[in-house]
Amino acid sequence: KIADIVTLIQTASLEVTGVNSLFCVAVAPNTTRSNSYYRVFALEDAGVTTTLHVSAVMFGIQDALAGQGGLQRAKLNLGTYGAPPAGDTLDTSQIQSLGSTDIQIPDGNNTRMTVPITADVAPSTNLIVELAIPADAQVKNLFHIGSNTLGERKPGYWQAPNCGLTDPATTQSIAGPGNEVDIVMTVIGMQ
Repeated sequence: KIADIVTLIQTASLEVTGVNSLFCVAVAPNTTRSNSYYRVFALEDAGVTTTLHVSAVMFGIQDALAGQGGLQRAKLNLGTYGAPPAGDTLDTSQIQSLGSTDIQIPDGNNTRMTVPITADVAPSTNLIVELAIPADAQVKNLFHIGSNTLGERKPGYWQAPNCGLTDPATTQSIAGPGNEVDIVMTVIGMQ
Protein backbone atom coordinates (compact mmCIF):
# COMPACT_ATOMS: atom_id res chain seq x y z
CA LYS A 1 0.00 0.00 0.00
CA ILE A 2 1.18 3.51 -0.82
CA ALA A 3 1.21 5.80 2.22
CA ASP A 4 -1.41 8.54 2.31
CA ILE A 5 -0.36 12.10 3.08
CA VAL A 6 -2.45 13.54 5.91
CA THR A 7 -2.85 17.22 6.71
CA LEU A 8 -4.64 18.00 9.95
CA ILE A 9 -6.25 21.44 9.71
CA GLN A 10 -9.01 23.03 11.76
CA THR A 11 -9.19 26.50 10.23
CA ALA A 12 -11.10 27.39 7.07
CA SER A 13 -8.00 29.14 5.72
CA LEU A 14 -4.25 29.28 6.30
CA GLU A 15 -4.25 33.03 5.67
CA VAL A 16 -2.66 35.13 8.41
CA THR A 17 -4.55 38.33 9.20
CA GLY A 18 -2.66 41.29 10.64
CA VAL A 19 -3.62 42.82 14.00
CA ASN A 20 -5.73 39.83 15.05
CA SER A 21 -3.66 37.84 17.54
CA LEU A 22 -3.81 37.25 21.29
CA PHE A 23 -0.53 37.66 23.15
CA CYS A 24 0.95 38.56 26.52
CA VAL A 25 3.60 41.29 26.52
CA ALA A 26 5.40 43.40 29.08
CA VAL A 27 4.30 46.99 28.52
CA ALA A 28 7.70 48.61 28.91
CA PRO A 29 9.64 47.52 27.01
CA ASN A 30 7.21 45.94 24.54
CA THR A 31 8.52 42.35 24.82
CA THR A 32 6.81 38.98 24.76
CA ARG A 33 6.21 37.16 28.01
CA SER A 34 5.58 33.38 28.12
CA ASN A 35 2.82 32.41 25.68
CA SER A 36 1.71 28.94 24.58
CA TYR A 37 -0.62 28.27 21.66
CA TYR A 38 -2.37 24.90 21.26
CA ARG A 39 -4.50 22.85 18.91
CA VAL A 40 -5.96 19.42 19.67
CA PHE A 41 -6.63 17.14 16.69
CA ALA A 42 -8.92 14.08 17.07
CA LEU A 43 -7.34 11.73 14.53
CA GLU A 44 -10.60 9.81 14.01
CA ASP A 45 -12.31 13.08 12.95
CA ALA A 46 -9.66 13.45 10.24
CA GLY A 47 -10.22 9.93 8.89
CA VAL A 48 -6.91 8.59 10.22
CA THR A 49 -7.30 4.80 10.48
CA THR A 50 -3.71 3.65 11.03
CA THR A 51 -0.70 5.05 12.87
CA LEU A 52 -0.07 8.67 11.88
CA HIS A 53 3.62 9.32 11.23
CA VAL A 54 3.92 13.07 11.91
CA SER A 55 6.62 14.76 9.86
CA ALA A 56 6.02 18.50 10.34
CA VAL A 57 3.94 21.22 11.95
CA MET A 58 3.14 24.54 10.29
CA PHE A 59 2.06 27.63 12.24
CA GLY A 60 1.21 31.19 11.36
CA ILE A 61 3.26 34.23 12.33
CA GLN A 62 1.49 37.57 12.62
CA ASP A 63 4.60 39.33 13.91
CA ALA A 64 8.06 38.08 14.89
CA LEU A 65 10.79 40.53 15.78
CA ALA A 66 13.87 39.23 17.53
CA GLY A 67 15.60 41.57 19.96
CA GLN A 68 18.89 40.61 18.34
CA GLY A 69 20.12 38.50 15.46
CA GLY A 70 16.87 38.10 13.47
CA LEU A 71 15.91 34.81 15.18
CA GLN A 72 14.09 34.04 18.43
CA ARG A 73 13.92 30.77 20.28
CA ALA A 74 10.76 28.77 20.92
CA LYS A 75 9.77 25.14 21.45
CA LEU A 76 7.34 22.98 19.50
CA ASN A 77 5.78 20.17 21.57
CA LEU A 78 3.74 17.17 20.40
CA GLY A 79 1.72 14.94 22.68
CA THR A 80 -1.49 13.05 23.18
CA TYR A 81 -4.45 14.55 24.99
CA GLY A 82 -6.16 11.95 27.17
CA ALA A 83 -9.77 13.08 26.70
CA PRO A 84 -11.89 14.85 24.14
CA PRO A 85 -11.54 18.60 24.82
CA ALA A 86 -14.64 19.89 26.58
CA GLY A 87 -15.53 23.37 27.73
CA ASP A 88 -13.38 26.44 27.34
CA THR A 89 -10.13 25.15 28.89
CA LEU A 90 -7.64 22.31 28.50
CA ASP A 91 -6.52 20.17 31.43
CA THR A 92 -2.73 20.02 31.06
CA SER A 93 -2.60 16.90 33.29
CA GLN A 94 -4.18 15.07 30.29
CA ILE A 95 -1.12 15.75 28.09
CA GLN A 96 1.47 12.99 27.52
CA SER A 97 4.56 14.10 25.62
CA LEU A 98 5.50 12.45 22.33
CA GLY A 99 8.44 14.74 21.67
CA SER A 100 9.60 18.29 21.21
CA THR A 101 12.07 20.35 19.26
CA ASP A 102 13.76 23.65 19.91
CA ILE A 103 13.24 26.08 17.05
CA GLN A 104 14.40 29.49 15.89
CA ILE A 105 11.63 31.73 14.54
CA PRO A 106 12.84 34.23 11.93
CA ASP A 107 11.68 37.83 11.86
CA GLY A 108 8.59 38.26 9.68
CA ASN A 109 5.04 39.51 9.36
CA ASN A 110 1.87 37.75 8.16
CA THR A 111 3.68 34.58 7.14
CA ARG A 112 3.95 30.91 8.11
CA MET A 113 6.72 28.59 9.29
CA THR A 114 7.00 24.82 8.81
CA VAL A 115 9.00 22.86 11.38
CA PRO A 116 10.18 19.27 10.85
CA ILE A 117 9.23 17.14 13.86
CA THR A 118 8.50 13.42 14.08
CA ALA A 119 6.19 11.29 16.19
CA ASP A 120 4.01 8.22 15.71
CA VAL A 121 0.43 8.63 16.91
CA ALA A 122 -2.21 5.91 17.30
CA PRO A 123 -5.36 6.53 15.22
CA SER A 124 -7.72 6.50 18.19
CA THR A 125 -5.98 9.33 20.07
CA ASN A 126 -6.09 13.11 20.26
CA LEU A 127 -2.87 14.75 19.08
CA ILE A 128 -2.01 18.01 20.85
CA VAL A 129 0.42 20.56 19.44
CA GLU A 130 1.90 23.36 21.54
CA LEU A 131 3.99 26.27 20.31
CA ALA A 132 5.72 27.55 23.45
CA ILE A 133 7.16 31.06 23.30
CA PRO A 134 9.41 31.79 26.31
CA ALA A 135 9.75 35.08 28.12
CA ASP A 136 13.16 36.65 27.52
CA ALA A 137 13.39 40.10 29.11
CA GLN A 138 17.11 40.37 28.35
CA VAL A 139 16.77 39.85 24.58
CA LYS A 140 13.42 41.66 24.16
CA ASN A 141 11.81 39.41 21.54
CA LEU A 142 8.31 40.09 20.23
CA PHE A 143 6.05 37.33 18.86
CA HIS A 144 2.35 37.25 17.90
CA ILE A 145 0.87 33.97 16.63
CA GLY A 146 -0.69 34.03 13.17
CA SER A 147 -4.48 33.84 13.10
CA ASN A 148 -7.45 34.87 11.01
CA THR A 149 -11.19 35.48 11.25
CA LEU A 150 -12.29 33.03 8.54
CA GLY A 151 -13.69 30.25 10.75
CA GLU A 152 -12.53 27.08 12.47
CA ARG A 153 -14.00 23.61 13.04
CA LYS A 154 -12.41 23.15 16.48
CA PRO A 155 -11.03 25.77 18.85
CA GLY A 156 -7.45 26.85 19.32
CA TYR A 157 -6.19 27.52 22.85
CA TRP A 158 -3.94 30.13 24.45
CA GLN A 159 -2.06 30.12 27.75
CA ALA A 160 -0.20 33.11 29.24
CA PRO A 161 0.59 32.69 32.97
CA ASN A 162 2.23 36.14 33.29
CA CYS A 163 -1.04 37.70 32.14
CA GLY A 164 -3.24 35.65 34.49
CA LEU A 165 -4.19 32.88 32.05
CA THR A 166 -2.79 29.84 33.88
CA ASP A 167 -4.89 27.20 32.06
CA PRO A 168 -5.05 27.04 28.26
CA ALA A 169 -8.38 28.58 27.23
CA THR A 170 -10.13 28.80 23.86
CA THR A 171 -9.20 31.88 21.93
CA GLN A 172 -12.91 32.64 21.44
CA SER A 173 -13.61 32.59 25.20
CA ILE A 174 -10.85 35.20 25.65
CA ALA A 175 -11.50 37.32 22.56
CA GLY A 176 -15.16 37.69 23.48
CA PRO A 177 -18.39 37.93 21.46
CA GLY A 178 -18.04 39.34 17.97
CA ASN A 179 -14.28 38.76 17.86
CA GLU A 180 -12.69 35.79 16.13
CA VAL A 181 -9.11 34.60 16.62
CA ASP A 182 -8.55 31.35 14.70
CA ILE A 183 -4.98 30.17 15.32
CA VAL A 184 -3.29 29.00 12.10
CA MET A 185 -1.62 25.66 12.92
CA THR A 186 -1.57 22.40 10.97
CA VAL A 187 0.09 19.00 11.23
CA ILE A 188 1.50 17.07 8.26
CA GLY A 189 2.12 13.34 8.28
CA MET A 190 1.53 10.00 6.58
CA GLN A 191 -0.56 6.93 7.38
